[in-house]
Amino acid sequence: MPLPVGYVIKMIANNDKKYGMPVPIPKKNIYKWAEGLGLPKGGNTVLLTGLLYQLTPYINASVKNLESMEEGKYPSSISKLVLKRTGIVAAISKLVLRPPKEELEEQYEVLREIAMLLKKAGIQFGYLYEDDMYSGALLYDMGLDDDFKEHAAMVYNKLKSLGVKTLITIDPHTTYVMKEAYKEIIPAYDLVVKNYLEILAESSINVIKILKEDATLHDSCYYARYLNIIDEPRKLLEKGGVNILEPERNKELTFCCGGPIESITPGLSKHIAQSRMNELSTANKNIILMCPLCYANLSRVKPNDATIKDISRYLHMIYE
Repeated sequence: MPLPVGYVIKMIANNDKKYGMPVPIPKKNIYKWAEGLGLPKGGNTVLLTGLLYQLTPYINASVKNLESMEEGKYPSSISKLVLKRTGIVAAISKLVLRPPKEELEEQYEVLREIAMLLKKAGIQFGYLYEDDMYSGALLYDMGLDDDFKEHAAMVYNKLKSLGVKTLITIDPHTTYVMKEAYKEIIPAYDLVVKNYLEILAESSINVIKILKEDATLHDSCYYARYLNIIDEPRKLLEKGGVNILEPERNKELTFCCGGPIESITPGLSKHIAQSRMNELSTANKNIILMCPLCYANLSRVKPNDATIKDISRYLHMIYE
């Protein structure tokens, strides 16, 4: 049964209005990853996660439910009723979207490694803990302009009230939205936005291990096409001995991972992901990704003989 896209989009918008994010997650799970790292709270320069890594396990669980509806595993009358009652869905989500602990911990570890890399590079930054916020990227991607404007204004005003002047971002969607999209709708926007891969590439961080591995790199659409973050990840990996074997479509001509439409048409998203996975695994079975949404979508179609890792996992091994 095709999903009633309008209801799914309305559910996402309603969740954002109520919880400040497309899928509700426990508040502590936003900043749990930072416990024990000794990151100062707030400051002029802060690491803004944008919550995508924290949200990914919950999005995966949500997509599985939507995929079951799309495949007709639930009676169509029940599926339509559930999606129409967006308030009920939001309440149920808090109860039933409980990803495996290992999925949550895997994403927390990526966040920890990114923060540790920045510290090793000598970057001075703080973290917002309970005030860490979702950027509104999915609202932007889905054309929910009014909802996105409202969300962006809320985020910007909050950051200004906390005295933030510079943002360190860690994923392509958050980076693009905070660096480019916010400027289009907030005339007074004056925050400096820099992605952590750019910062590390410009730093004098020390190489401590040469990996001597072959791998292929999947360029995120936002990084490669709109932010020109192409050379930085390659430079960082190659300095650590990673031999990058490019897939057929790469850099500015990269191909979609299947996201972020997994929430509105899981079947089509999976089909696109499979096409991209075929290209990547043909180039090499060790696949490096730079986006949590790419990780989520490509993991759904990963062959057993392939490995998928976030780039931070490699960089953490390479640099001191």
